[in-house]
Amino acid sequence: IVQTSPGLLGLVHPGFICPLRRLLEEEQAAYKRKLQAYQEGQQRQAQLVQKLQAKVDPFRGGIQLDASGSQPEEESSNELENALIRLEEEQQRSSSLVQVNSMLREQLEQANVANAALSEDIRKLTADWARARDELEQREAEWRREEEVGTPRTGTGILQGAAAGRGM
Repeated sequence: IVQTSPGLLGLVHPGFICPLRRLLEEEQAAYKRKLQAYQEGQQRQAQLVQKLQAKVDPFRGGIQLDASGSQPEEESSNELENALIRLEEEQQRSSSLVQVNSMLREQLEQANVANAALSEDIRKLTADWARARDELEQREAEWRREEEVGTPRTGTGILQGAAAGRGM
């Protein structure tokens, strides 16, 4: 998020800073939403893997008994095979989500670095704007003083014109 002092923002044209700040905030929020969605997906995948592991574990120790007695070995073997296939698929999806999560974290870090650089640029522009405004105000004040004393302005500069007008 762009951080500048509220007093200096009044010196820079709002049409320049507001859209830039809004764009940066929207981009950062989008990255955070994506990151959160992938983290939630990872959590769901991990829970599913745990459930599948819990179903597979009894098969590893032998044949699972159901409520009516023992299941035929072939049926039990098919269930085990299906559970292992689902487990592998979920582990692959989980691995993929880890990669995407890592990529999004990197992009978020890059966005934060860019945001910091843009914030510094805005700070510098604000300072330059303030200096230019102060210089303009000083020149206007000098011009008004010259107008009040009736000193004619020349193209050679305010102070030289004032000195020439007084016969110096």
